[in-house]
Amino acid sequence: MNAQAILVCAFIASAQMTWGVIVPALPLLVERFGIGTGSIGLLIAAFAIGRVIANVPAGLALRRVPPRRFLQIVSVLLALVTAVTGLLPSEPLLLAARLVAGVLGGAAVTIGFSVLVAGAPPERRGRTMSTATVVMMSGSAVGALLGGAAVTVLGVAGAFGVAVVPLVACLVVDLARPAAHYWAAFAPKSVERGDDDATTDARAAAPRPRRRLPTGAGALVVGLVAVSFATFLARFAGEQGLIPVLAYDTGGLTPLTLGVAMAAGTVISIAALPVVGRLVDRGARLSVLLPSALVGAGALMLFPVVTAPLAFGAVIVVYYVSTSVAGVVPNVVTGERFEPAAAGAVVGLTRTAGDIGAAVGPLAVFALADAAGALAAVSVIAAVLVAALALLAPAVARRPGTA
Repeated sequence: MNAQAILVCAFIASAQMTWGVIVPALPLLVERFGIGTGSIGLLIAAFAIGRVIANVPAGLALRRVPPRRFLQIVSVLLALVTAVTGLLPSEPLLLAARLVAGVLGGAAVTIGFSVLVAGAPPERRGRTMSTATVVMMSGSAVGALLGGAAVTVLGVAGAFGVAVVPLVACLVVDLARPAAHYWAAFAPKSVERGDDDATTDARAAAPRPRRRLPTGAGALVVGLVAVSFATFLARFAGEQGLIPVLAYDTGGLTPLTLGVAMAAGTVISIAALPVVGRLVDRGARLSVLLPSALVGAGALMLFPVVTAPLAFGAVIVVYYVSTSVAGVVPNVVTGERFEPAAAGAVVGLTRTAGDIGAAVGPLAVFALADAAGALAAVSVIAAVLVAALALLAPAVARRPGTA
């Protein structure tokens, strides 16, 4: 079961890496076309808009479409579109490719995460979601190390080709040893779980009965939506937008050392999250969520004022670890409060809210940075994170079944 969970997590991570690998390449890519740095925000927004389009339909489609085949198709298309992007000759084609990649990437991550939430064993949900969190929050960071090396050795176009290698590897592994338990997560409970192909006909013939949503579901969904919006805004406008620019301009980092710092944050997160998962399985919720989220917001405030390369890299590490830890609790709460059919819709909704943040965030943050400076821009990101936390915390504190 653990190996199957890791494979699903690897699918999520490798889909994330198709855009994480190119983070160090984006400033160089827009420079090749002779366009302003602000166009980085436009490229990121185009990708996020594509994800907004895909998330809810992908989550809802899981009620009828076998998840394994669905993920295989979108993953192959995502790999093809990403691989050719670095070779495109004009900015309009580049924007179009990023939009299409957003649609495919959003669908891939929604499918993978919905299956993981629905199939996680209740007694190991915290540890399973910890694994999912580290790959979702730091898949792009691992990719950044790979991307920094690829840009340095192979150039911008080479980085796009390298970006699809992990996703192709996951497809090959799943063909040989499928994650059967998770692919069958959306099958009716009366059907024995195996490869999703074996359960397709039974699923169509025996639709799942409707179930009542848990008490307080509305407030919980609002909190989950707010946190998703805030974390995606921070990830795309901050991690993949403003922070790399600051790293090169004032932090003294290079594409390679930026990738090293992001990867270091990932490695430390991987070491910490099994412990966090065990704490969550024992009932910890707010004691994990509040400190880690507040540390992440505080780390954001340091990026514009830190100029030494080593110190800037250390802040990146703190930021990645804290946000990875903070992401565990919302994922666990989604899995324990909603049954699978509803969980797919909730995941699609929250990821759509997140991608709206990813779409508007880079445009707003870069515009604010140009008008009022980087400190004002990161202050807004941090404020949005804290406000979202204030919305989610009461719903997390309320136990299931209480008013």
